[in-house]
Amino acid sequence: MYGFRHHFASNALGNGIPLTDVAEWRGHKSIEETYRTHRHPMPGSVTMAARILDAGLGEAA
Repeated sequence: MYGFRHHFASNALGNGIPLTDVAEWRGHKSIEETYRTHRHPMPGSVTMAARILDAGLGEAA
């Protein structure tokens, strides 16, 4: 059963569902626990955030 829960959480994060939601679904007391366990499917999240911020800052200029 743990394997299914882990797969679901990793798949959810890999498809853009927020870490806070997945942490709540998993019953983790903090998002840090969820992040430590499931960060591997989120390698591009920092890059994606940077692109979004760059696009927003470009519009403001």
